[in-house]
Amino acid sequence: MKILKNKEPKLSSLILTASSGILLGALLGASILLARPANLVSSPPDEATLSQPGNYTTYYIPGRVAGSESANLRSGTGRIKRRSPGPVSFSEDEVNYYFENLDFGEPVVEEGEEPATQGTRIGPFNVRILGDQIFASLKIVMDPSGDPFEMMVLANLDFENTDAGPELVVKGLRVNSLPIPGFGGLISSIIESKVAETSWPEEVIEMWQNVRNIEVESDKLITEVGMRRA
Repeated sequence: MKILKNKEPKLSSLILTASSGILLGALLGASILLARPANLVSSPPDEATLSQPGNYTTYYIPGRVAGSESANLRSGTGRIKRRSPGPVSFSEDEVNYYFENLDFGEPVVEEGEEPATQGTRIGPFNVRILGDQIFASLKIVMDPSGDPFEMMVLANLDFENTDAGPELVVKGLRVNSLPIPGFGGLISSIIESKVAETSWPEEVIEMWQNVRNIEVESDKLITEVGMRRA
């Protein structure tokens, strides 16, 4: 008579089972954080709220927006348009006022074509400057006319100055409360392509070509106006 042997699980089966559990757990956690919107607040929450068990919500303080065009913003943008060499600095509220009041005009539709249905609504764009750090937020609404799903994209940005001018760099990224690690380069490429596809007002394009360097210092966005080296 044969002696029945206990079937022990193979190492490969154990690894596969453990990996599947980890993957499912990661996907579940990611879906929960993605569905949890970032809270925009006017002041940082207290320590008790932040240390509450199970609280993985992202809190974000939006940047200030000026109520009107300041003399500094008016003269600074004028200097960039004229390519007057030297540094021009802008405060957080001036930057947000400028972007909030850009006129992109109506989308151009070729003759005989139907206007594209708006499957995504984007905006508003907002920046917050803290010391030498700049943070940006952008609200994206998917399917706004049907079953809308809102996402708040939060990014820690920087500028890398090259001979061809400043380049945008994404140092950190969150979508709602979900951190997106390790994809800074990929996200930077996506953002750069979207920026290139945007129909910017002609004066903005001309002004950008007149900016040689960009630095963020002492709560200011400092642009160096002048000819680029390449």
